[in-house]
Amino acid sequence: MSVFKTIVLYFKEHKLKLGLIVFMIIAVTLISLVPAQVLRIIVDDAIGNSKIKTLIVFSITYSLIYLLIGIITFIKDIIMLSTSQNITANLRCNMMKHVHKMNYNSLVNTDSGTLESYFNNDVNSINELFTSGIVNICTDLFKMIGIIATIIIYSWLFGIIVLAILPFLILFTSFVRKRMMKAQLKTKSLEGNVNKVLLENVENIEQIKVNKAENYAKDKYAEILQDHFKTAQASNFYDAMFSPIMQIVRNIVVVSILLVSGFNHNIFGMSVGMIISSISLITDLFTPIEALGMEIQTIQKSLASVKRINQFFKIQADDKENLNDFSEVTIKFNNVSFGYSDKLVINNFNLNVTQGQRIVFQGPSGAGKSTLMKLAMGLIKPTSGEVLIGNCPAYDLSDDAKASLFSIVYQDPFFSNCSILDEVRLKDERISRDIVRQALDKVGLDYIANLDEQLISSNYSSGELALFNIARVLARDTKIVFLDEMNAKIDPITAKKIINIINENTKDKIVISINHYGSVLDNAKIININKS
Repeated sequence: MSVFKTIVLYFKEHKLKLGLIVFMIIAVTLISLVPAQVLRIIVDDAIGNSKIKTLIVFSITYSLIYLLIGIITFIKDIIMLSTSQNITANLRCNMMKHVHKMNYNSLVNTDSGTLESYFNNDVNSINELFTSGIVNICTDLFKMIGIIATIIIYSWLFGIIVLAILPFLILFTSFVRKRMMKAQLKTKSLEGNVNKVLLENVENIEQIKVNKAENYAKDKYAEILQDHFKTAQASNFYDAMFSPIMQIVRNIVVVSILLVSGFNHNIFGMSVGMIISSISLITDLFTPIEALGMEIQTIQKSLASVKRINQFFKIQADDKENLNDFSEVTIKFNNVSFGYSDKLVINNFNLNVTQGQRIVFQGPSGAGKSTLMKLAMGLIKPTSGEVLIGNCPAYDLSDDAKASLFSIVYQDPFFSNCSILDEVRLKDERISRDIVRQALDKVGLDYIANLDEQLISSNYSSGELALFNIARVLARDTKIVFLDEMNAKIDPITAKKIINIINENTKDKIVISINHYGSVLDNAKIININKS
């Protein structure tokens, strides 16, 4: 998937909307050329020949044309706003699908600030590509072509002069474009760092306050903000200089026309009405050229975001076959080694786990307990050796296969403010209300009467939230259960209760647990992991 493909697919499904957009662009372009012609008729015919009736009719027509242009522009903007919102919504959905497909290493190596920047800053910039970017620039370019053609019809000499000026304006516009593009790319890159540090401060605000580290956090944030500010200023400088210079050039051209025509009104071979009309056209010509400065900035900003999001879509994702034949589940570590960069964590590890067996990994921090669990879950791939689920490599299992085989109890359960029903079954419609009710009863949450009530984490203790997490495991009824430091942040009484629940309800399942200390599972095989 890519940004371009998302846009193409949308317009394939909405051909009528695309046709309306094209029609609006053409209509605005053609109608915008009419006021200058009406102005010429008013000056040469109505005023020159004292035709009051003609003057009134064409003056009203002149006003109505601008009203019509405003109405068409309004309709165009409404259509473009609807289009941009739909496209960006589709883009965000495709990006979230890609996040779900990203392999574990790619996901953990992409920090939260960068991801947030992709979904918010970059997608919002692409939204501007439609609302005030590419459509407006197309409209302005067509206007410029129509205006130049009209001026040449009035006077070929005057037309040549205007055409001679345009290359300098185009070169100046190109000069601004290149430098703004460079600044925009760097600004986009730094936005991820700004978001990351902001999120870190918000998430750790309690620790910052307790440890009196406000100055440290503030200085770190200020340093990154300063880098972002300097880069943004480079883009702002070129944007600020563009419009004034264009206005000065326009005024010079208009004054030159008036001076030359005043000394010799026959030099261009135009009537007074044509001269007035030409000045109006020149003003109309420079207006879209000035607008190009803002539109170029918008387009360059959007293209920088398109480039970043396309790079995001290239982040390695898992695309694996769905393996479903697991009548008998075993886990085998065959001469498994794994290392991060040049650091070896697991060295030549062997273990066979059969159905109904409980394994507890114990050892000091950094010994590789979590790494062994990630290898068993197929999140990471062994550097050498293999981890098999049945006869299939764990890393090659599809997400659907993993979902049917694995469930995990984390020490920090996540909740999304949905109903208790959906939080327990994770919106899996295959899990009925009765199964959720039974799971809650088994873990001691039978006092919860309304499954449709919103699960608000702050309304429950850490022990109760841990029980909700265990209820998820029981409701899913998978063949393999992973326990990741599940009793690290709860009181001993609740921890013991959870162990008893797991002992009672997982007798026919493989259970792999990580424990530094405390109660372990009944009849569990304890494997001490030492640092390599």
